[in-house]
Amino acid sequence: MDDSRFSSLTPREIECLKGVAQHKRTKDIASDLDLSPKTVDAYIANAVRKLGFSDRDSAVRALMSSSAMIGGFSSSAISGVENEGSTASSSWLGRLPLPFPTRERPTNDLNYPGTIVAIVVAASLMVAAMSLYILAISIFTEHP
Repeated sequence: MDDSRFSSLTPREIECLKGVAQHKRTKDIASDLDLSPKTVDAYIANAVRKLGFSDRDSAVRALMSSSAMIGGFSSSAISGVENEGSTASSSWLGRLPLPFPTRERPTNDLNYPGTIVAIVVAASLMVAAMSLYILAISIFTEHP
């Protein structure tokens, strides 16, 4: 990719893409930069257009893989996260979408249907655990 495309980005566009690279939601990026979410979306859309991509994730991947220095950020600084495979959270378990925030992923990774499935699975596990508990109580309290 031509590094001159990256040099056409404004500092705000780079800051917004950095937030996307850190897996932040638009609302969180806006809060961090003291902007409105619509303004953040506009900055991201402009950056995506300038870089010649159709979506924000492709633009961020290209920016992270570029060796260009942009606005004082190298591609590794833009990511804000460690490379995959270098942390314990990059195991298969760490990559599962979760219905609750964690320290490594402060935002909910699931969409609406995924959240419903997670709730149903959690409820099923609780029912199974309670059933086993009641069974164990009944076995140990029976008198011959």
